[in-house]
Amino acid sequence: MDIAKKISEMLEIPPEAMLNIPKITMVGKERVLVENYTALLDYKKDNIRLKYEGGVIEILGRNFEIRVIGEENIAVSGEITSVKLF
Repeated sequence: MDIAKKISEMLEIPPEAMLNIPKITMVGKERVLVENYTALLDYKKDNIRLKYEGGVIEILGRNFEIRVIGEENIAVSGEITSVKLF
């Protein structure tokens, strides 16, 4: 376990805040919110790819619409079939 993770646990700070790892929140199969991403790599109506510090997040489905996009978070609605981390 690295030191940043130990400090996060000791201070009871969420790891996504201190370690810059993605936090993915899904609401049913209709919405997904991704926090701590670094770049939007690809946006199509059935596929969204996001870069994060450790790799790539791929969201698959249909009829995607970006509802909110910011420097570190993105909210997508549509018919979500899967979310994968590479």
